[in-house]
Amino acid sequence: MLSKKIKAVGFDVGHTLIKYNNPLNWRSLYKAGLENAAAAADIVLSEDMVSSAEEILLKYNTRVNYREWETSSDCIFNELLKSWGLQADPYTLKKGFYSFFKAGAEPFPEALEVMEKLKRHDIKTGVLTDVAYGMDNEFSLKDISMLSHLIDIALTSVDVGYRKPNSAGFLKLLEHFKVSPNEMIYVGDEEKDIVGAKKLGIVSALISRDGETKDFGQDYTFRSLNDIFSVLEL
Repeated sequence: MLSKKIKAVGFDVGHTLIKYNNPLNWRSLYKAGLENAAAAADIVLSEDMVSSAEEILLKYNTRVNYREWETSSDCIFNELLKSWGLQADPYTLKKGFYSFFKAGAEPFPEALEVMEKLKRHDIKTGVLTDVAYGMDNEFSLKDISMLSHLIDIALTSVDVGYRKPNSAGFLKLLEHFKVSPNEMIYVGDEEKDIVGAKKLGIVSALISRDGETKDFGQDYTFRSLNDIFSVLEL
């Protein structure tokens, strides 16, 4: 049991609250995503256009080229349009691209019940999530819309300007909740979630639903979001 009562919980989104059908690294699906985007924007793609777009996407792929600073979707998709020699509003193009990768996204079965129970016990909840390719909040936060009434603050790497494990987003959560680091627990599924939390002394929990043993220095390991109640003083 924790030595000091937890007053707030921060969550990652992908593979923590929300289940996605695609791999973390989208590289193998670039062509299909680009075709979906082009169809939405009434653009006919050539093989050369696909190749140039894939090069640009790869440059911004944080699974291949690590960075902590965040970029914007307009920056990426305007660069892509320029490589195609087109002048157009990137909105429809990026909407088609993101919708391809987010198809079928849904909360894990226990997510709603867990969030409702936290709310009933006056535990503040927040989200801090890194987005892919500068994805706008309009698209990225749509996945948690069914939980949004239970979330006190939702922050993305676009809001913060930095990606985990940079401290900026975690500090914003602490500031919003007005709690000390040992009064908050952060739950995520990747090493960067644990490293980012621990740098500030935030209690950390790694969720590993497949049962695989992973040691990133986390304080707790969960198999399900329900496991959070084993460490909270409710």
